[in-house]
Amino acid sequence: MNVPLLLSSNEYKKKLSRCYNDVHKELYGVGVNQLRLEAANDTMIMFLVKHQRVAALRALEEHYPELKQSVDAALHQEFKRRIQKKLAEELELPVAGVLRDYDPQTAWACTVVICDTGAEQ
Repeated sequence: MNVPLLLSSNEYKKKLSRCYNDVHKELYGVGVNQLRLEAANDTMIMFLVKHQRVAALRALEEHYPELKQSVDAALHQEFKRRIQKKLAEELELPVAGVLRDYDPQTAWACTVVICDTGAEQ
């Protein structure tokens, strides 16, 4: 798997971006504001994304912080499951794992997709 080579194609980058945005819309009801793709190395794709803050989650922050944190964690897990499935089905990308973090203060997220190289670990 050579991620930098894949990302040299604007068409492939568009497909990756569309997959990410589609999954985000499915879960959160809105698309993303900005999306940048980079190769972290030969086997990892990094999505740097500026999100719109979900109003329902913002409403929970002040009075129900533990609930909001639990809901956030569940949504992150579901996002990772869905993006892995979508990339495998639509782009035949062999995904070994997905890492994701989000900063609610800045509304930036980083998602790293780890591609399966086929080599024994």
